Amino acid sequence: MDELQGEVDELKRQLEFERHKAEVARLRQQNEDLRVYQVLDECEGSDVDDNVEHHSEVEFDISDNEIEAMLEEGFEKGVKTKDESNGNSQDDSGIRYTENKTSILEELGYNHFEMLPEGWIKIIHKSGMPIYLHKATRVCTFSRPYYLGQGSVRKHNVPLSAIPCLQYRRALDEEETRKKEEGDALNVKSDGPQYLHTAKIETTEENKLSQSLGAFTLQQYCKKLFRFKKEQRLHFVSWADRRRYLKAKKIEKEQHRPSFPDGTKLIKFPIQNPDDDPKAKPRGEWIMNPNGKSYICILHEYVQHALKKQPTYEFKALENPSTPYSATVIINDMKYGYGTGTSKKQAKLAAAKASLEILIPEMREKIRSDNKNGKRSGITNFPDEEETSLSIFDEIRIEDPRVAEFCAKTTEPSPYSILLTCLQRNFGLKEMPIDYKVNPLHRQSNEFIMTVGKHTARIICKNKKEGKQRASQAILQDLHPHITSWGALLRLYGNRSVRNVKEKKQEEQEITMLQSKASLNSPNYSIINKLRSEMNKLYEQQMMVKPIGLFIPPAGT
Repeated sequence: MDELQGEVDELKRQLEFERHKAEVARLRQQNEDLRVYQVLDECEGSDVDDNVEHHSEVEFDISDNEIEAMLEEGFEKGVKTKDESNGNSQDDSGIRYTENKTSILEELGYNHFEMLPEGWIKIIHKSGMPIYLHKATRVCTFSRPYYLGQGSVRKHNVPLSAIPCLQYRRALDEEETRKKEEGDALNVKSDGPQYLHTAKIETTEENKLSQSLGAFTLQQYCKKLFRFKKEQRLHFVSWADRRRYLKAKKIEKEQHRPSFPDGTKLIKFPIQNPDDDPKAKPRGEWIMNPNGKSYICILHEYVQHALKKQPTYEFKALENPSTPYSATVIINDMKYGYGTGTSKKQAKLAAAKASLEILIPEMREKIRSDNKNGKRSGITNFPDEEETSLSIFDEIRIEDPRVAEFCAKTTEPSPYSILLTCLQRNFGLKEMPIDYKVNPLHRQSNEFIMTVGKHTARIICKNKKEGKQRASQAILQDLHPHITSWGALLRLYGNRSVRNVKEKKQEEQEITMLQSKASLNSPNYSIINKLRSEMNKLYEQQMMVKPIGLFIPPAGT
């Protein structure tokens, strides 16, 4: 029985030894970078086979608590060595930490009467500046927020703390003043009374006066940093006056609807077919606006639509050196107007002018006014109030069916012409060809299909002419989705966009016309005056670009 109990004890000791051995192996595996071993005992003898036996005997004499204490001591030493290599520190209580240096704003002039609104907290940003966070909405601001309450948003006094730069500047000035006063107090004689810091008592009213900014004070400070502009606004004594004013403006707007600009003249003439009886009823009426068109353009448009003919010109060379060319307008084998000029172009223009006086008597008034204003070329200048002429188009959307009619009456390009100009400027006509197709439908209606690149428009119209213009409007709307009014497109691609070209041509024609005023054996004062005016313009342009200094290159360069 005793032998059996001894064998059981021996097995328990072996199991306990194997358990400790497995625990040590596990801890060493977790801390493989730590190679720290504890010497428990020396093994006597040289026989290698007896090492296991001696080790077992020594192991039996060590308790479990001693082994765990040894392992924990080695682990703490390893962690401390690792922390010291990483630059970390550890105090006596075993708390590890890292020391870093950072820059934060030195707080000056703190107002104890100001409290942050509910939900706002103050945090130091990594830059060192204080930042304010609204926890609910995650809204951040570098200016200190404040609670307005029932005060007026536009008329309340702004707290000084809401303008950080101004508040800090004032705090620095106050600190400098305080240090100066303390320095003066320390210079008092030693036999005098001892200097003591006086207590400062500040009431709420005094704090509001010193820590609040009025509108004028804030504006004077902001003028040093920002740029302001003057705006004229109406101030009403009461809401009743404001309502009466708005009502009157609304009535005025309803009564004065957009219309054509003042001075607009329209030429109306019947459209006849030369094959019909002269006493037959005209097939229609054509409306033309002569403003902005040359006499040649007006003549051709009138003859082509009213008479269904094409005017021709007969040029001759004269022996007069001042007007060496003459031109005669021929319509339906009959001669109408005759004119002379220094060039064929000027002679053609004079002949067209004379023909219009014959065909359209109402044109005489326009021609006389042009001659009075010195517009010999027939191309009228665009007035300074050119935007007013486009006001009627600002109320019309791009796909409005009336656009083509309004353009014809105001001498603005048609929608198809605007489309061609747009493609030519932005894409190129070869890269964006225009394809269209007409499909007849029932009840005298047609389907007009226009394709420009990847854009396609389908319009139900009465005839091809109407469909072409309306499809062009639809394509222009696709190309300019951010534009809603036709007036904006006219400012981009209308007559105003080619204003410089027309002005240049007009100046060239004016100079050419001055040659016709020359007299034999006498100077041409018209050309001399024109040269003087051009030289004055050049002088003004040169005076606008003034040098800021002189540059003298060094010798030998």
